[in-house]
Amino acid sequence: MPRFSRLFAALVLSASSLFAAAETDRGDLRVVLVGQALVKKDLRVIVPASVTQAHGYLAGADVVFTNLETSIAPVGFTGKPRSDSSVYAPPDVLDCLKAMGFNLLSLANNHAFDLLESGLLATRDEVARLGFIQAGTGRNVDQAASASIIETSGGKVALVAMASGGAQLTPEAWAGPGKAGVNFLELKSDGSLNPEHRERMLHAVREAAAKARTVIVYQHNHYWGEARGNDGPPGRERRIDRFDTPAWMEQWARQLVDAGATLFVAHGNPALHGIEIYRGRPILYGLGNYIFQSAGSLDRYGPLTWQSAVVDVQFTGGRLRAVRMKPLVLAMEGEARGAPFLAQGGEAAAILGRLADLSRRYGTELRIVGDSAEVFLK
Repeated sequence: MPRFSRLFAALVLSASSLFAAAETDRGDLRVVLVGQALVKKDLRVIVPASVTQAHGYLAGADVVFTNLETSIAPVGFTGKPRSDSSVYAPPDVLDCLKAMGFNLLSLANNHAFDLLESGLLATRDEVARLGFIQAGTGRNVDQAASASIIETSGGKVALVAMASGGAQLTPEAWAGPGKAGVNFLELKSDGSLNPEHRERMLHAVREAAAKARTVIVYQHNHYWGEARGNDGPPGRERRIDRFDTPAWMEQWARQLVDAGATLFVAHGNPALHGIEIYRGRPILYGLGNYIFQSAGSLDRYGPLTWQSAVVDVQFTGGRLRAVRMKPLVLAMEGEARGAPFLAQGGEAAAILGRLADLSRRYGTELRIVGDSAEVFLK
């Protein structure tokens, strides 16, 4: 074959490969996100109807995400709880989440260190054993901060996870060089972020964006402001500013998107917060609770504790195509307490109406139809 012909054939082959890669790269991606999962008992045993519902609204997603807000104590675990209020559970709660459809977990939260270092590492091992992709804790700070990647038909999806605040997350629980712990982001007393922590998070996001088309960044925030709700019901949490997304967190979420995050999602305060679409990327400022098997007072955090939503985010070729949501209510009595159910009628309208009001301040319009809603994408 003449040299020119060989060169032309090579160019055609190269172009064909590029076009083929581009075609493959246009795959759809569906990510479903829910509130935090403080789960201590297997829902399949105590309230199977909740699990049956979950199979419906979680089915078919490429990525199904929650925050595992408990430490796992495997069979034979000899470690001791950090305090009388430590939250931990047997491994069968992971089997339950797996059976429900979850495949991506954040472990960064204020209960990650409740069984101390040995419990944190045991939790990581149990989560890995069941095939979950996890992020947010590690044997050292590099592992805790780095992204984990899940392979999907719609491309690679990376997760970077961090925790902020929380009485349980003293520096003892922070991951460090050669020290197991949580990927921690500190808010300093002057209202600024710890510069070392901040740069570590941004670096992790940039690295993740170089490896995966879709980067989910998760933050578990317990910086709730000062206690000033003096005239509320007895026993009610007095940090009433927790219902307002703080300005520093709004700025931080946008900085993370600027660094390469495709989607930001937060938990911490057990109540819904607003939704922002920034540069075509969804920012979910708070999804409240999904499973809340807390042993505390039923009224500690108020009625908003028991309201939540499941958010279904869809991308095509890396571009945001839809953000849809269904409202959830959590059971408040008996064995079923803390289990999620789809909201209906007036309860659904109240939850979606509040979420629409919270989102409107960010210029986000929610279109409510029946017991579901969708973000109007301009």
